[in-house]
Amino acid sequence: MSSSEEVMPHKAQQRFTQEILSAGHDLARCLRVLPGGLFAEFDGGLLHPVTVSNGHPPVAHDGQGCFSGFCFHITHSKTGAGQTAAGTFTFSGSPHEAERALLAAGFRRRRGAHAGKREFRTRGSWLTGANSAHFLLIEGPVNLSGENTAQGEFHFGEHNPYSPLGWLLHWFFEALR
Repeated sequence: MSSSEEVMPHKAQQRFTQEILSAGHDLARCLRVLPGGLFAEFDGGLLHPVTVSNGHPPVAHDGQGCFSGFCFHITHSKTGAGQTAAGTFTFSGSPHEAERALLAAGFRRRRGAHAGKREFRTRGSWLTGANSAHFLLIEGPVNLSGENTAQGEFHFGEHNPYSPLGWLLHWFFEALR
C-alpha cells in the first residue's frame, strides 16, 4: 500500500462493526486504523470505512504502518457528533516519540483547549474538514512503573475546526454534543 493510500485509501461500502461481527469476521484481525479513519479489510482486500456499533465489547488493535507502536482500544462511536469511531491508545515510547509518529503520519499539532494534553488533527476534506482524525496525547509521565509508554484518546469522523468552513460546522453540529 502506498503512503497516499495509507492516508486515504480507495474505499468500498460503509460498514458497521456489528455487521462485520455478524458476518463472522474477527474485528481485531480485519480492522485497520489509518490517518483517514477506521477501516475493515475483507472482500479481497477492499477497505471499507467503519462506524463502530455501540454495545459490543471494546476491540484491541495493534497499529500497522504509520501507526506501528500504537495499540488502539476501540470502544464506541458518537454519531450525533459526527464521530464514527473513538477510544483510547497507548504507544510503546515516550510522549515525544508518539508526537513524532503522529506528525510523520500526517497529523498537525494544534494548541487546543485540552489542558494537559497535546492535540493533533488530520486535515480532513479541504473546505469543510469533514472526516478529520483527532488525537489527544497526555503530556508528561503517565506510567508510574517506569515504563516508557505514552497514552491518549482518539476519535475519527468529525469536522476539523481549523479548515475554512470546518470551524462553523464543528461548533454548531459537533462540539456541544
